[in-house]
This record gives sequence, C-alpha cells and structure tokens, in this order.
Amino acid sequence: MSESGTVESLDGTAIGYTRVGVGPPLVICHGSFAAAVDWLPVAHELAGTRTVYVYDRRGRASSPYASTGFAIDAEVDDLAAVVALAGPGAALLGHSFGGGCVLSFAARDRFPGPILVYEPRHSVDGPVSGGHIPEIRRLLATDDREAAVRTILEKVIGLPDDAVTAFAESPLWTRMIQTVDAFPDELRLLDQLTWRPGDLAGTTGPTWLLVGDRSPVLPADREGALRGVLPELRRVVLAGQGHFGYRTAPAVLARAVEECLGA
Repeated sequence: MSESGTVESLDGTAIGYTRVGVGPPLVICHGSFAAAVDWLPVAHELAGTRTVYVYDRRGRASSPYASTGFAIDAEVDDLAAVVALAGPGAALLGHSFGGGCVLSFAARDRFPGPILVYEPRHSVDGPVSGGHIPEIRRLLATDDREAAVRTILEKVIGLPDDAVTAFAESPLWTRMIQTVDAFPDELRLLDQLTWRPGDLAGTTGPTWLLVGDRSPVLPADREGALRGVLPELRRVVLAGQGHFGYRTAPAVLARAVEECLGA
C-alpha cells in the first residue's frame, strides 16, 4: 500500500513524497540525476518492515522550485520537513548528493537517529564544484543540456571518456538530461559541506557508509576525510554493485539497509 502527498518546507515549497510500508519510519534522500520514483523499488523491498518515505527533492517531479536562487540550506529544510512528517524514531538514508544533505541536516539539527549514507558527496577535503558552476549555468542557459551533463561527468566527477560514453548509452542518460537543471544549486550546497571534527558530534545514533565494490564513481568518496568528522562510521560493502545500486539491485541494497538497521 502506498500514499502520496506533499509537505510544506520552511520557505513554502510543497515537497512531494510517497509513503509505503509498515513499521519504524525510514526517510530516503535521493541523489543527483534522480527522483523519488527511482527509489520506489528499494522502498517496496523494505515495505514489510519499514514505513518508507521517498520524496522528490526540489526542482524534480512533484517538488517544484519555489523561486530561483533559493537559500543554500533550503534542501536541508526540505529534508527536515519530511523527517518531521515521518515522526519519532526515524532513520535516514542518503545517496550521493542526498548523503551530503542527510549529514548536513544531522549536523544542523543534531539528529539522534540511525544514518546510512551511500557514497555521499561532501567537501571536507576540497570543494566538489571545482569552480565549474558558472560553466554549467552557461550551458543550461543555452539549453545545451547534454553538454552540461558531459561537463559534470568529465570535469566535476572526473570520469574518463569511456565511462562518460557508457553513461550516454545507458538508461540513466535520460534521467540525467531531465534533472541536470538542479545540479548547479546542488553544487552550491555541496561546496558548503566542509565539516570539521566535532561538527557532527550531535549525531549520536549509529552511522554506516555504504560503498559499492564496483563503483567507478567515488570508490569510497574520500572515506578518510569523512571518517575525520565521523570516527564511528561503519563501512558496509555492497558486493557486485556500483554507485547506482538502487537501480541495478534494489533487493541487495534493501537487504543491506535492513541488516544495518536491524543491528
């Protein structure tokens, strides 16, 4: 059984979400080049034991931009609104950019519950954007969305040509083209995620880092830097998976999540 609705964020933006399952709440914050619908297979795998909330981050699908040039912490406010909706005892799962959002929310609001981050993005050891935000905005202003995606993959993420070609030939490419407009604002937030030791001390619940052993993207996402601010981080390897395990093996990812939360 599933239910869809909206929850109002701090600046008035209506954030669309879908809720499935029964049991303790789990809020999923998706990453770049994705929307809530992409995580529904994982949510349904967990639905027997968890009430799962998957929401569209602003600028995607059911969650519009309330305005352009929104505050950097608006994404964190959006997540806070969904967590409040989920209620007491919630756990958090964030993927890639969503992992950065989850950790930023946890640091700001001193979230006490369990946290799972799947190859999260952050700028603990240097800005993620690499100064490429203006270039990406120029390409988007001329509606050259494919060039914008290629610039992101090549210059921001640092993928080799063969990996970029593989993305262009994969089902992910269409989603990337659809969601690329939001990427410059994501980078604005990510460049602020420069936590120092102690900044995440308020996150008193257990934390896990999920890493795909075949991920060509951020193999451990500068794991050493992340451990510098989350020394109790527990590493979980997703065997046979890459950066997009929610698409390639939702049952495998859901099983890993359930094992962590069950522990």
